[in-house]
Amino acid sequence: MAVFEASVELTCSPDVAFEFLAQPENIRLITSSAMMLVFDAAPQRLSLGARMEFRVQAQGVVRSAVHDVTEWDSPRRFVERQVSGPLGTWEHEHLFEATETGVRVTDRITFSPPSGMLGLLVNERKIRESLEDGFGHRHHELEKRFGSSSGAR
Repeated sequence: MAVFEASVELTCSPDVAFEFLAQPENIRLITSSAMMLVFDAAPQRLSLGARMEFRVQAQGVVRSAVHDVTEWDSPRRFVERQVSGPLGTWEHEHLFEATETGVRVTDRITFSPPSGMLGLLVNERKIRESLEDGFGHRHHELEKRFGSSSGAR
């Protein structure tokens, strides 16, 4: 399995960043409009066992996915895993680490491409490029909302 990781340092507390990212509506707000993220079913605030059903455009095609929150340690980390969706596997670990000037938010994605013919088109390189673009945009939006203590990505 492949691992993608990106971080951003913000000038807010871990609690504030965690609470913001624990709300699916806020995730939609900081996601590029080109991804056309739509939540079909999701709680207002995530918690252990929460389920998110959504659609997103990936590789030019709208795909449906279902993710469950499988680990929850507020305000330090939470993990969501793909239950069904376009990739072979997908696990997104959200980490919140206090720094001298605020918080470092790290997104760690462990994934595998889809199997079969689709996996030849939607390979690790393409997924990684999409993640770089998507989290670059997301972290830029977080910096605009909360301020950046280093500009790190």
